[in-house]
Amino acid sequence: MRREYIIGLLIGAVIFSILLAGCEENQESSNEIPSNQVKIEVKTGGDDGGVVALTDLLPETVFGVLNGGSDQPFMVGLFTSGGGDNLTGRAIYRFDISGYENKGFIFHVKCVDKSGNPGDLEVYLINDSGSLPSTSSEMSDVSEVWNLVERGEKITTVAPSSGQWITVDIPSSAIESKVTESGYITIMLKLKNEDLSSNMDYYSLSTYEYLQGSAKPYLSIPGAF
Repeated sequence: MRREYIIGLLIGAVIFSILLAGCEENQESSNEIPSNQVKIEVKTGGDDGGVVALTDLLPETVFGVLNGGSDQPFMVGLFTSGGGDNLTGRAIYRFDISGYENKGFIFHVKCVDKSGNPGDLEVYLINDSGSLPSTSSEMSDVSEVWNLVERGEKITTVAPSSGQWITVDIPSSAIESKVTESGYITIMLKLKNEDLSSNMDYYSLSTYEYLQGSAKPYLSIPGAF
């Protein structure tokens, strides 16, 4: 009975919390690329979102939900559910780079909002997580996806600003070892320090469907032509 109660609270609260995060839109910053450069966007709602785990059970137990396809920003960091559960979120972005597997890329995602003092974000290239469910999955062991970062390659550390785009250079040498046979690469973002003594320190990052697709995460190829 207790487990079913927590499942209902967490799934509802994650959605509610993300909705709140998307309520305040900061001034749009320009992130245009030259028209002669290749631009690869997230293709579907199932290709971005992330994994959320119950903070108080980490690191021994990774129990939580997977979520993709939301029209609201995804919260990366530490926050609290409506039922009072402490949560930790990590964002996931998947891109089909078929035909460009030997290229380096620039990853672009908008930091819609910043709450508290979450510190730096770490950006990893990881083994493919697979498509994410279009609605929050039931509470379960999500360690398989959560721990992909342990076998991933850390690309860089960034300090996002609210309302600004994050840009990250990903070298071709990193792409080679992580691209799938179907041409996908997967990026994960997490707080550098997930052990903050807080539950309101997070970044809200744009998704495929956020603001009707006006701030889609994407890859560009520098000097493509």
